[in-house]
Amino acid sequence: MKNTKLVAIIVLHAIRVMGILVHVNADYFPKCCDKCRSFSGVDVCDDAHPQCPKGCSACRAMQTGRVKMFRCADMRSTINDTCGPRCKKN
Repeated sequence: MKNTKLVAIIVLHAIRVMGILVHVNADYFPKCCDKCRSFSGVDVCDDAHPQCPKGCSACRAMQTGRVKMFRCADMRSTINDTCGPRCKKN
């Protein structure tokens, strides 16, 4: 009985912390996303940007042809725990 309660408390606490982090940092990311992927039940935008997104603490540089692009590796979602709408191509 004690193990079940302990596991339930730990799981609920992890869910709460993850939800708080996602909600607090949602404003830092773009309003649209083309490469959305799911990680632990949270949709994460995996788009490459010309500069590191504002508020990203773990930005990874990547080479696409001759252009250097950046991806945020914070594993934070964007809008309301989803990636938001797809970006419009001009």
